[in-house]
Amino acid sequence: MLRQNSFVVSISDTRPEKAAGASYSDDRVQVKMEAPNEHYIVFKEMWGAGFSIFFGERKDDQALDFTRPINGTSIIYEADNKTLKVVADEVGAEHLYYRIEPGSILLSNRLDNLVREEDEPDWTAIQCFLTHGYTLKTSTFFKDVKQTRPYQTLSIEVDGPDISEAYYASQDTAGLNKDEAEIISSFSHRFSEILESYPSMVLMMSAGWDSRTILAPENAPVAAAYTHGDLSSRETTIAKKLTGQVRKDHLFTDIRNLEINNRLLDEIMEMNGHCLWPIWHISSRLIARAYNLPITSGVIGARVGGHNGFPSMGSRWQKVINSLHLLSPALISKNKITRDLRNALTIPETFWFTSKAGHELFTGTRRQTTQQLHDALDDYMEDNEDFATAIEKFNFEHVSRQYMMKQPAMARGSLGYYSPLSHPDLLNLAYAIPFRSRLHNKVSQKVIRQLNPALLDFPMAATLAKARRPILVQELSRILRILIERTSEALHRNKPRLGWFNYEHLYTQDVFPEIIDSLTSDLWSKERMKEVIALNPARGIDAGSTLDMLCKIKTVDYYLNLRSNRE
Repeated sequence: MLRQNSFVVSISDTRPEKAAGASYSDDRVQVKMEAPNEHYIVFKEMWGAGFSIFFGERKDDQALDFTRPINGTSIIYEADNKTLKVVADEVGAEHLYYRIEPGSILLSNRLDNLVREEDEPDWTAIQCFLTHGYTLKTSTFFKDVKQTRPYQTLSIEVDGPDISEAYYASQDTAGLNKDEAEIISSFSHRFSEILESYPSMVLMMSAGWDSRTILAPENAPVAAAYTHGDLSSRETTIAKKLTGQVRKDHLFTDIRNLEINNRLLDEIMEMNGHCLWPIWHISSRLIARAYNLPITSGVIGARVGGHNGFPSMGSRWQKVINSLHLLSPALISKNKITRDLRNALTIPETFWFTSKAGHELFTGTRRQTTQQLHDALDDYMEDNEDFATAIEKFNFEHVSRQYMMKQPAMARGSLGYYSPLSHPDLLNLAYAIPFRSRLHNKVSQKVIRQLNPALLDFPMAATLAKARRPILVQELSRILRILIERTSEALHRNKPRLGWFNYEHLYTQDVFPEIIDSLTSDLWSKERMKEVIALNPARGIDAGSTLDMLCKIKTVDYYLNLRSNRE
């Protein structure tokens, strides 16, 4: 049975039996689809000569170029010469899963369509996912199923069927490094062009840099903004002022009024094959009802803002200290930073959610999983002369594309999503700017200053200085804010609510116990999980992080249960 919003392409060296309702079928290739949302999956049959499939960002333009997908992945089958090609875009956030067997190949946009009862779990991949939120490179939860990566192509001779894997190069940006100011100006101009080419959209709005960037172009087709979260927070207040500056309608929803429970996670799992970021699923539905428009966001702005670099990894103290490398390598060496990063990637000795059986299993795979993570980091180091770029690309491929990009993709079941900052022209321009010049949102600040400087008259949620001030001044104001807060705490005054990310009410509800009780694998200790979570408020562990971890656990549990149900 196919899952919602999904397809399976079957390639066989023997004529397949045509399935009822198949979207395409010939003597080698067959396509089956299940309730495909046209805002997420585009299928085009070429009148008996093959077909093309694109899945990803909503495409309202009928002149979609399947051969060079933007913000998605394409499959192109030419029946005359019996060749099928898969092309993943520069971000690679829309994974195509595939399994290769003697005489056949299966392709699908959902992993759960390809799981079989004999499949062996890849415990190192699962352990990596539970720790970091991603699996490495082409790995998935199962050893016999792979996923595509950024810039990847799969070329299949269907008469074989034989398959070859390759990676195409991004646009050559060597000439762009000559003048940084010119590159930033080009980025601002191209970004405005790209954004203005989109139809109307609703911006998932925070008070941060990425949201302001989307809001900045004069003719941006942002019809309205939407903010969910703690409405008493400083961030939502600033977000309202930002949209007021550009005269945009703004819909706010208090997080406490949104129903988050295990039933919702089950619904999301059936729709997406994972249940991460449930708030984005809820929000996309609310936006669709309120405005009948797709969502957009600045999620992938991490590349522009330098968020994926080495100062983003490790403890808070390590982040501060390692940033000194940018002042002088003599202060903090590359080797010291690399050691810290390897430590940050190291799998912990224990998990708070495992049973005795789960602990023994992950203890046995811990060294292997850690080694795979370290080896992957080393591969990026070898492929890039500049170690800062290597680390940034490692984080971009794994954290950004596999974890953060799942946020806008949660709208695939409603009216879809737009992701203008993921356009390859913008990604290549961003990488043409040295990392040290992008760190701490320096480029984002300059782009906004060129497009709409009034948006810099408001501070960030966690800083006191306005965003137009030099980055150093803003960071010093952050330190001052922290000192003021600690003084207030010492005087037993309430700590101010800065960010909108406030799920603390979930600790007083039955949400977490319900999610835990729904788990089926013997890897988890339900009693231990409940005991630990009951102590989280006193330990200062926020409910948002707890929910995120339980969503990862429930996703893994879903796949292990899916496999066992097919045995």
